[in-house]
Amino acid sequence: MNLCLELLRVNGISPLRAYAEIRTLCDRMKANFIVSALVSATFAALSCLPVSGQEISKLIENADKLDLQEEKDAALQILKQAEQISPNDPRVVIRLSQDYSDKVDIAKDRSQKLNFAKLSLEYAKRAVQLAPENSDAHSALAVAYGRMTDFVGNRTKIQYSKIIKSEAERSIELNPKNDTALLVLARWNLDMSTLNPILKGIAQLIYGQMPPASQDKALEYFQRAIAAAPQRVLYHAEYAKALEQLGRTQEARAQWQKARQLKPIDPADREAQAEAARKGA
Repeated sequence: MNLCLELLRVNGISPLRAYAEIRTLCDRMKANFIVSALVSATFAALSCLPVSGQEISKLIENADKLDLQEEKDAALQILKQAEQISPNDPRVVIRLSQDYSDKVDIAKDRSQKLNFAKLSLEYAKRAVQLAPENSDAHSALAVAYGRMTDFVGNRTKIQYSKIIKSEAERSIELNPKNDTALLVLARWNLDMSTLNPILKGIAQLIYGQMPPASQDKALEYFQRAIAAAPQRVLYHAEYAKALEQLGRTQEARAQWQKARQLKPIDPADREAQAEAARKGA
C-alpha cells in the first residue's frame, strides 16, 4: 500500500505528521531498506501539500538525524528535496555544503572526492551570497576552500589559504563562539607557522607580507574551539595532535585522555575517539 496516500487520507494531516508516522514504521521494522522508503514517502507527501518554513526546519532536523546515523546519502536526499521546495533558504544550502564536505572523507575514489569538494564549495558560495551576515555560511565557505586544497597545486593552495583565513575571521566576527571557524583558524595558524621554505616563499609572493600566524595563536584558537563546544571529541584530538607537534607531550596526553572519555556525537568524533584509543593503547 502506498504509505503517503494512506496517511494523507486522514483528515487534516500535515506533511510533518505524515513524516512522523512513516518514521515510526521505520523504527519498528529496523531495516535499511526502510530508510529509502521513508525518504520517498516524505518527498511524496511534501509534493502534495504546501510546505512552510517550519516544515523546512523539520526536514533539516530529520536530515541531521540521518547524518548522526551515518546515513549521509539519505540525509542528502532530504536536503535536496528541501532545496527544491525552498532553493533560497540559506539553512538548507549551508547544510548541503557541510554534507558534501563530509562526503569527501567517505568517498574512496579521488575523482569522487574532488566532485564532492566542488559541490561543497559551490553551495558554500551560494550560502554566503544568500546570507552574508550568517556566521555558519562563512565558516562553511572556509571549510569548503580547505577541502579544495587537497586537489590543487602549491600556489593555488596558498591563494586558498588567504580566503580560508578571511572567511573564518568573518565568521568569528559574526559569532565569536562559532566552533567550526575557531577550529579552522587554529589549524590555519598552526599550518602557516610551520610552512616549509618553498611554501613560505610562495606565501610571501601571494600575501605580499606574511600575515601574522603563530603557534601560540593556534593553541589559543584550539582552546577557544573547545570552550565553545567542550563535548566535541574531535576538538580535543586535534588539540592533542597540535601539542604533540609542538613537543608538549604531557599536555597532549591529557587531551587524548579527555578525547577517550567523552561521548562521540557524530562520525568525525567517533573517528577521533578511535585515534585517541590507539594513542592510549
